[in-house]
Amino acid sequence: MKQIEIGLSEFGIGSMGELSEGDPEEDQTTSQAHYLAYYRLRDTGWLTEETEKWRTYVDMNPDAFMVLGAITDFGNSRVRVAGAVVDVKNNLEAANREPETMAQGLANAHDTALRFARSMRRILAGMREIEDRILGNPNAAAILRTFFQDFVDGLLIADYKQLKTSNNPYRHRRTIASLAGDMLADAALLGKIARAYIEQGVMAPGATIATAEERVVAELEKIKSVFEDVGPFMDKIEDFRDRLERRIRTTVHYMDVMGEGSAERIVRLIEQLSKIGSDEVEIRLRSPDVGLPITSLALYTPPPPKAPPERTRFKVPKQDPYLRAYVQATTEFDRMVRVSDQKLLEFARRQMQGRDAVSSAEIEIESIPDLFAYRALPNLAAVGRSVRLGEFTITLEEERTANDWIDVTAFRIERTRTSADAA
Repeated sequence: MKQIEIGLSEFGIGSMGELSEGDPEEDQTTSQAHYLAYYRLRDTGWLTEETEKWRTYVDMNPDAFMVLGAITDFGNSRVRVAGAVVDVKNNLEAANREPETMAQGLANAHDTALRFARSMRRILAGMREIEDRILGNPNAAAILRTFFQDFVDGLLIADYKQLKTSNNPYRHRRTIASLAGDMLADAALLGKIARAYIEQGVMAPGATIATAEERVVAELEKIKSVFEDVGPFMDKIEDFRDRLERRIRTTVHYMDVMGEGSAERIVRLIEQLSKIGSDEVEIRLRSPDVGLPITSLALYTPPPPKAPPERTRFKVPKQDPYLRAYVQATTEFDRMVRVSDQKLLEFARRQMQGRDAVSSAEIEIESIPDLFAYRALPNLAAVGRSVRLGEFTITLEEERTANDWIDVTAFRIERTRTSADAA
């Protein structure tokens, strides 16, 4: 009774006359509105009384409770796309992971996917409705107010913006579609879920395995199609949003152009001043101490024309005296560091004077050209571990050789034995 009284007071109902439906014969034994409301709810079957000893317990009729729940759901029917995607993904993964015990997850995922699809269609339908409401307003202020309140705050930011964030669960839509396709291709999994549907009471009593499998396949195909079609549907919503914003900009622009501009307002002001009929009209200036421009010195003077550029003779710039030396030095350095087969052969001959074999550790580097030649010898034999260079053979070894100049793969140079030498 107390809750009924509180509810009536919140709606501003304090007397029994405000609850009367115009029946003059109705019993007026009580003057308090909450008692009348209680008796009406009891007599019409919304409330039921149960007496236990000297206490009376009041409960709501189960059918009436279901009706109120359905009415309440109407006001909370908006499905948040982020939560819908998460529910579908989690339920589908649970059904795939444990088909015997979590088969109900597939049915829940199917229902959530349907609500998700209806929510997406509701966004587009809401855009069309708001477009008609916006463009039907008579002035630009009402158009902008409706656009920002109904479209931006009420629809676009509440639902659509969730789909455009980078970390939104909506990005899992491809995972959901792929998982549903994999489950459709697994015949054993479909059989397990179908049997679980029958055992857990998801199917109607007396249903067969074949009927349950048909339902499982239909639900998986629906989930797969919903999340595969979301991309094109999103593009349609995006195109509609762009078109709506362009139409609003164009409408507001032309309404402002066609309305009263500054010229019209000045003309109307002059007409109103002419009707005053007073010879002395006081005009207050922002700077009363500043006089009007009554001399030529106060008038605007255009700037003098610019003088033409002075004629000068073009001079060829002198050549840098150090350029020739720079070119010569770079040419000599390039010639010094460039390694050729002839330079390598000459380097090997200098190192092999009076010897038949020499290792890389025994070679002495005396100049920059020797360094580049020394570095190039192991690279020359890198492909086949051995290479012929004139009358010498260069062979790589497993160790490495390090000196004050460089650290390279160890190698040895051997004089090649010919038939003439053997004789």
